[in-house]
Amino acid sequence: MDGTKQQKTIPTVYNLSSSKAISALWALEELADAGIKYKVVNLPRRGADSYKVLKSQFLLGKSPTVTLEHIGGEPDVTYQIMPNVLTETRLILQFFSDHYTNGAWVPESEEDKRRDTFFQEFAHGSLITKVDSILLFDVIPKMLFFPMRYLTLLMVLPIRIHLMKDLTIIYQILDDALSEEKPWFSGKKLGLADLNTIFAMDMAVQREYIQLEKYPKLAKWYNTVQNRPAYKRALEAGEVYDCETFA
Repeated sequence: MDGTKQQKTIPTVYNLSSSKAISALWALEELADAGIKYKVVNLPRRGADSYKVLKSQFLLGKSPTVTLEHIGGEPDVTYQIMPNVLTETRLILQFFSDHYTNGAWVPESEEDKRRDTFFQEFAHGSLITKVDSILLFDVIPKMLFFPMRYLTLLMVLPIRIHLMKDLTIIYQILDDALSEEKPWFSGKKLGLADLNTIFAMDMAVQREYIQLEKYPKLAKWYNTVQNRPAYKRALEAGEVYDCETFA
């Protein structure tokens, strides 16, 4: 990757296993090709102290949380609402783009800039919201005892079917947006929209909420991401990433 800035902070990613932090790790591995350094603290999702560690960095206790170590002993800086702490995936990725690149993830045309902004929001506002909702209706019945488990499954099944229909529309929008000319959600080149989209797509694929063969351009995008060396290294850095069982 070309076009990185002189690194002034070293980020530490607090990565809860099988979480949105994959987006931050993937982004940093893309940057690592150009010499950007980072650290990662891996926390097992069911670890006794994992959420305590997350909450010690930011009260919400969510992953990813990123802390920043200033190189050269510069004073603390409040980039969001706490000194040297970043939260919220989209904002974390924007920080990486602003502070560690010279515009490598910024689309070149105004059309692609608008597209990139749209799909960043679409990833968090539409795609992952529906995927999370279906996940919720899958998980809650399994936590109950017989016969409540099966009664609850019957009750939520119509809602789940409706949500799955909504997802097919979302997938079609994603598929329609891709082309040979614009193979990325950010347009002609990889950008923030793609980095923001991957976790929801990983959940959808691993939990079989999508039949990728029905969306060939989306399937090509997904397979391209899966085969990127930086994405593969991100999986290794995070150690555990299982969106089917959320280990």
